[in-house]
Amino acid sequence: MDEVVYVDCGLAYVANLTAPYSCNFEHPPLGKYLIGFLELFGLGRFFFLFLLSCSSILAFLISRHVLESGCLAFLVAAFIMLDTVFVNTFRHLLLDPPAVSLLLFSLYSMLVKGSLTLSGIFFGLSVACKFSVLPYSVVFIHTILTERAGWRRSLRGLAVFGAAALATYLSTYAADLRLGPYSIVQHHAEMLAYMSWRHGFSLPMAVNGLLKLVSKVEVWSYGGELAIYLTQLNTSFFTLANSTLTSGTGYYLIVGVGAGSILWYAALPSLLINTYWALTGRLSRAEVTAVVAGWASLTTILPGPIDWYYVNALPTLYANVALLLGRLIRGEWVRVVVVSLTIVQAIITSLTLTGLLPWKSVIFRQ
Repeated sequence: MDEVVYVDCGLAYVANLTAPYSCNFEHPPLGKYLIGFLELFGLGRFFFLFLLSCSSILAFLISRHVLESGCLAFLVAAFIMLDTVFVNTFRHLLLDPPAVSLLLFSLYSMLVKGSLTLSGIFFGLSVACKFSVLPYSVVFIHTILTERAGWRRSLRGLAVFGAAALATYLSTYAADLRLGPYSIVQHHAEMLAYMSWRHGFSLPMAVNGLLKLVSKVEVWSYGGELAIYLTQLNTSFFTLANSTLTSGTGYYLIVGVGAGSILWYAALPSLLINTYWALTGRLSRAEVTAVVAGWASLTTILPGPIDWYYVNALPTLYANVALLLGRLIRGEWVRVVVVSLTIVQAIITSLTLTGLLPWKSVIFRQ
C-alpha cells in the first residue's frame, strides 16, 4: 500500500536525513516529511484526523465568506466531516490529506484574509505534498485578476503569489542538494516523467472518474490491508476497486453500492447549473470563484475513480451544491433543508462506519 512507502520514506527523511530523490522520488517530499516526523512519536493517525477537523472548519469559514450564509457554510463543513470517502482517506497516512488541508489554508488566506504572500506560502506547501492540487492555481489566478484593479496591480499580485509559492515549494527539496548541485532538477525530470507515464490522461479512466462522481459507487475498506486492483470489465473499460485482506480467507473485492454522501449525486448537476448562472451574470464575483474552483477540482479525478482522489474535489463541489440550494430555497426553509440533509447523512455515515452500509458484495476471491 502507498501508506507503507510514505511512512518508510518519511522516517528515512527525518531520522536518516535521506534525500527525497533517493526514496520515493515519484511524489513531492513534504507530505512524507510530515508523516515521518509524526510517526516518530506515534501521532500520525491522530494528527491526520485533526487535519480532517481543520479542513471542515476552514471549509466553513471559506464558504461563509463566499456564500454569505452561515447555514449553507455549515452544510459544506458538516458533509466534509460526514463524507465516508473523506473519513476513510484521512484514516490513512496518505499525501492527499495534508495537501487538501494546506490548500484550504491557502484559499482561506486569499479569499477571506486577502493575503497574497501567506496564500502563496500555503499553496507552495500544498503542492509540495502532492501535485494533484496544482489545478487550483487557476482559482488563485482568477481571484487576483478579478479583484485587483488595473493590469499592473494584477501582475504585481501574481508575482507576489507566484514567488511565495515557488520559493516555499523548492525549499522542501533542500536535502536533495546533498546529492549534487543539479539534483533538484534531476529529481523533477524523473518525477515528471513518472507522472506523465503513470497518471497521463486516458479517456476511459477519465470517464470512469466522472461516472463514479455521478453514480456514487463507493468502495470501502473494512479493516485489514488496503490494496488496489485493476479489473478488466470488457475490452474497453476498466474499473478500480479496493480490496481488504482477511486473515485466512484470501483477497476479496468489497464494493459498496449507492451509500456514502447523498450530495454526491447533486455535485455535477449543481456545478453545471451554477456555471450557467455565472455565464448569464446572475452570480456575485465570489460565487463565480466557487464555480471556477468546482471546474478546477474535476481535473483531480481524471486519473480514475480512486477514492482518495475525490478528497481534492469534494470541498468545492459541496460548496457548489450549497450555492445552488441557496439560490433555489429562501428564508427559513434553508435551515430546514440543511438540518434534514445533515441528519440523514449522519445516519448513513454511522451505518457505514459500523459496517452495515454500504451493501457489500464479494465479487472476486484469489
